[in-house]
Amino acid sequence: MHEAYEKAKARGVALHRKHWVRVLFEYAIYVLLILFVYFVLIGMPLWKGAVWWLYWVVAHKFVIQGGYAITIGLAALYAFLPLLILFEKDPPQKDEMAEVDLEKSAENAKTTALLIPCYKSANIIGPTLKAALEIFPPENIFVIANGNSETPLDNTEEVCQPYGVNHLWVPIGSKIVAQFAGCYAAKGFENVLLIDDDCALPPNFPIVSDRLKGQVKCIGYTIKSVGPNSSKGTYCQQAQDLEYKMSGLQRAFFGKLGSATFPHGAISIWNTDFLKQTFHEHPGFSVSEDWFFGDSCRRLGGRITMCSSVFVETETPSSVFISGSGSRGGFGEMTIFQQRFKRWNFFFVVGMYYDMKYIMTSWKLGWWEIGAKLAVFQEVYETLIYLLAPFMLPISFIVRPAFSGMLLGVTIGMYIINVIIFNEIHLRLKKERINWIVMIFYYTFYKIALTFINVFSCYWSLYKYARYFAKRHPKVIEDQQAIEVVLSLEQDTDSDFEEVTLPVAAPGVDSTRPASKRLTLTRVEPEHPQHRWPLTDETTTSYPRDSWNKRMSWI
Repeated sequence: MHEAYEKAKARGVALHRKHWVRVLFEYAIYVLLILFVYFVLIGMPLWKGAVWWLYWVVAHKFVIQGGYAITIGLAALYAFLPLLILFEKDPPQKDEMAEVDLEKSAENAKTTALLIPCYKSANIIGPTLKAALEIFPPENIFVIANGNSETPLDNTEEVCQPYGVNHLWVPIGSKIVAQFAGCYAAKGFENVLLIDDDCALPPNFPIVSDRLKGQVKCIGYTIKSVGPNSSKGTYCQQAQDLEYKMSGLQRAFFGKLGSATFPHGAISIWNTDFLKQTFHEHPGFSVSEDWFFGDSCRRLGGRITMCSSVFVETETPSSVFISGSGSRGGFGEMTIFQQRFKRWNFFFVVGMYYDMKYIMTSWKLGWWEIGAKLAVFQEVYETLIYLLAPFMLPISFIVRPAFSGMLLGVTIGMYIINVIIFNEIHLRLKKERINWIVMIFYYTFYKIALTFINVFSCYWSLYKYARYFAKRHPKVIEDQQAIEVVLSLEQDTDSDFEEVTLPVAAPGVDSTRPASKRLTLTRVEPEHPQHRWPLTDETTTSYPRDSWNKRMSWI
């Protein structure tokens, strides 16, 4: 890690751009976008642009029926093929587990650390920890609060104290940096389970670390959307519930064929050493970090499969456009629009480059690559549809309005049939069926609204890329501040000093930021013995992390 720190300092100098260079880069991109729109897409009156020629091809050469058959055929294939498998059977309830199940669960728990990155989560972390302590011993749980501040932004640490779990303050506002630090804080554990701060693990949650064998390096879990206090929530939250569960089945299907594209960002379990390797491949973007984890995993030759025996709860936005009530932390009570337009969909277009690069150049999974590439191509295909929709749909309705309207209705009907089959077979077997009113009426309009959001977000992101990429983004392993945090942790665990100050920044690096990150170690002892994990003394003493019997907090 010291060698990585020296490389990060040099890399920081190489990547640093002066302010005037960033401004020039940003506005040059704006100019190029304007020139492209006029000279390539419009062209009039100088020449006929690409839009005119697209209209001419559709009107004179392109057979709408045949083109639509191909388009809808691929969409139907991706929609209905996952319905050929079922979710796994529910694991036994905790009080119904046989002795062998309890021993297996305890063994998996001992070798697995639970990492919970969070941002201003004091108001929601309590229930998450309470649920987690039913499964993990407190020594295995690491709450990794983060923010761009030398001191914590809220009292998350005080909330954690009664539970006796490890608390770390990372003075860099980035979820991926928090996960990076967490991996090294949990360096004595073979596996790590990453969850969001609002994920309440069910009492019978299966720690499937024993499935991490061979090329399987990551396992995602199926999730469900809930409202406050595990309620069904609004119609919008119930629609998201259906969407999340369908997505979980699709990922499980492609995981069996080869590899899912990426696990849900809310929860996944990784081999610790392999997850550390992904930070060398991960581009370090703080947006859509879970998607890039999946891309990095597959590039390194790791498969991503799914555990579908349980649905892990996560609270979701309560409306599409207007913020309502809820208890979400970090980013506040967001709407679907804010969540997806500004964050989730940001790398839709750039992701096409990474996906095509993976499809053309990566072959480390052997025969599993076939299924993995089919899953990845679905992402490329969907993004192309979003990009072409503002052109193809109006042109199709101008050329053949009646036929295009009929086909649009058939498309919507196909997806309704798909949802009905999923709800009445797959979710019925899991006793997780969705209300018919939500499924037939609300969900249809919800998906139409999401389609518009996805289309416009693709073009909005093209505009926002100018400013985002005007500043170079190092990988986490190349980020001097991130390395400082990990070095502070390593020095602290090997010494009795309470404060560690690392060397100043390298010449040429932006001097307006702090030269180094300071770390103070404090003890966070449980105030209430009843929060202790219910293991025997013999089992407890066998932990691989004896050095972490004390609780840690970074300030």
